[in-house]
Amino acid sequence: MVRVIPYFIKRLFSSCAVLQSLGLVYCSYIGELTIKGSNRFRTLLIRDCGNIILITIDTPSISTFHYDGEINKIKFVNPIRLNDVILDFDTTKGVQQLSERGDLMEVLRNVETLSVNHTLLEGLSPRYVNFEYRDMEYYLPNLKELQLVRRGLSLVNPWDILSFVKNCPQIERLFLDFGDYAMEAASYWNLVAKENFENSQTEFPQLKLLKVKGFKKLELEEKLLNYFLLHARFLESLITIESKGNRLKSKLSNVITASKKLFVAVSRKSQSVLAGSARKLLSGTLG
Repeated sequence: MVRVIPYFIKRLFSSCAVLQSLGLVYCSYIGELTIKGSNRFRTLLIRDCGNIILITIDTPSISTFHYDGEINKIKFVNPIRLNDVILDFDTTKGVQQLSERGDLMEVLRNVETLSVNHTLLEGLSPRYVNFEYRDMEYYLPNLKELQLVRRGLSLVNPWDILSFVKNCPQIERLFLDFGDYAMEAASYWNLVAKENFENSQTEFPQLKLLKVKGFKKLELEEKLLNYFLLHARFLESLITIESKGNRLKSKLSNVITASKKLFVAVSRKSQSVLAGSARKLLSGTLG
């Protein structure tokens, strides 16, 4: 909660030769922020900072980047190898307004832990461009942990989420936050996305943990959950945290799994129901 002018940041890096971490929270008057530190700088966190014109990251040693703010503000100067990234973009602007989108996705190729909100998914989701259907054009070969968060009203559907995750072949831990609003079965889902989703046969052999927050037991949520359970043969743990407004009684029998042994936790507020026994294959139910 301080005024951080460009001169201050420049002097900070020139005066602190061994600086490893910098966090800016509720700061103002930043303007153009250039991160160009020594080979020891590792972590940059920016949250709720106004007046940012551009963030230029030009330090190859950085491995952790957490950013909460407007989307069209980031520029990476290669080479950068990030490992841990959180991108909580404002929902008022789409990812198509990110001028360096290609550079951003290239940087994310090396990430092992990633958290993004639905704004990024909406911008990268499959769509029709000039009457031609185009899939997502990126690949995250090193990603092991992924968190996808829906906030407020969103156009994201199960096919968007699946399309993102299937480009992460080494995914081991997947966290889905459905938010407070239902996924809408809109015209795009009914005409295009539903068929693509149901015909997809992507396997997730590395997936061990699946955690779902804001689970409201709605049709599209269950479709997505069951897809991952059917195609993650070696899944070890499933954790669902129901939405606060969901008053429906949990029924583990509604969940299908292809795993013979699976630990399942269903939580409502402070109470939880645990089950961990042998399961029937594919069409079987949970006891």
